[in-house]
Amino acid sequence: MLTENQKTGIILDDISDEIISIGELLVNYGGLGAALIEKLEEPVALIEKIRLAHEAGKSVRMSVDRLLSKLVELKNTICQQLPEDKKMVFFLPYKASMWDSLESVWERARDEGDCDAVVMPIPYCDRNPDGSAKEWHWEGNEFPEYVPITNYQNVDLAAVHPDKIYIHNPYDAYNRVTSVAPEYYSDKLKKYTDQLIYIPYFISNEAGATPEWAERHARMPVYVNADIIVQQSEKMRAIYIQALVNLYGEDTRHIWEKKVKGWGSPKLDKARHTKKEDQDIPADWLAKIKKADGTWKKIVMYGTGLGKMLESGEKLLDKIESVLKFFYGKKGDVTLLWRPHPLIPATLGSMRPELSKRYTAMVEKYKKENWGIFDDTTDLNRSIAICDAYYGDDSSVIQLFQGVKKPVMVEDVDIMNG
Repeated sequence: MLTENQKTGIILDDISDEIISIGELLVNYGGLGAALIEKLEEPVALIEKIRLAHEAGKSVRMSVDRLLSKLVELKNTICQQLPEDKKMVFFLPYKASMWDSLESVWERARDEGDCDAVVMPIPYCDRNPDGSAKEWHWEGNEFPEYVPITNYQNVDLAAVHPDKIYIHNPYDAYNRVTSVAPEYYSDKLKKYTDQLIYIPYFISNEAGATPEWAERHARMPVYVNADIIVQQSEKMRAIYIQALVNLYGEDTRHIWEKKVKGWGSPKLDKARHTKKEDQDIPADWLAKIKKADGTWKKIVMYGTGLGKMLESGEKLLDKIESVLKFFYGKKGDVTLLWRPHPLIPATLGSMRPELSKRYTAMVEKYKKENWGIFDDTTDLNRSIAICDAYYGDDSSVIQLFQGVKKPVMVEDVDIMNG
């Protein structure tokens, strides 16, 4: 059994060890740290004085009071003079083509100087019809060169516990076509951070938006798991709040009023700030864009989307053939830039395999004939910047064209071109 002197000695040793640890940390702050280390000498000397007095049976009350006062003074000095710790903010995109939905937020975080903004693309898979993983992807090598990439294999998010995590994938396990790795589902991520923030990867058509329309998306797990849900406008904020109230009850309104924010869309920010004259355009694109005199033809983006493909099936494939035939006849004055939704091949393979073979053949024929541009790059904003107009399926790309004041026309699958 320990004597009183031994117990006191252990307590004093523990205090000394803590002061030594503080000194070791202060070494990292150069001259400022060295000045603060000098202030540790007096508390250390007082501890030794208390130890000797206690062992000699003398009163140590005044010395203890003085030690406590010095420790409080030391704490205040360190807090006032040392710079605050930087916040750790992680961005977890999964598709490089969707990075524009997070980029402007990352740029602000990077430039503010009070945080470390880490871009860590996460793996995702295409799914088989039964929901199992068909093929895994990691697109960390496909991001712009100016974006420093951290490999997810080198990071334990639970151990790092970032102050904030930004994501643009709302689905967790509820996407039949693709899935991020389950360890990055929103119900897991919310345990690894103080604040989980979701920003949609798409732009909504506000003209036709209603709470009832929004309910389907608002059912996704991220709306419950995230601390902040960012919407593109105050109008969309109100629509989603009402959709969530419809789903979860009026008594939950205060939750959604606090959680859902109308902070705007980074995706629209990116489209507006991407200028035609700043783009590095591939040589094979330019060969199709420039006339013999060096001037540019008009460029039309042809957009084919997922929803219409699943809804119309063979009829949409007939429509695509008709559109390609029409623009082939205009190729002397107009360049067609066909940009299908990047998930069409995986979606057809998973949900409509009977359409997949024909669609793939159409794409390969268009590429082989080489009279128009097939855009399967990750840089949507470059294509918006160089195109003069949009034609095709109703999609969030239309909202981006309208946001930069360029004309759009939605195709009708029942009307064949040319």
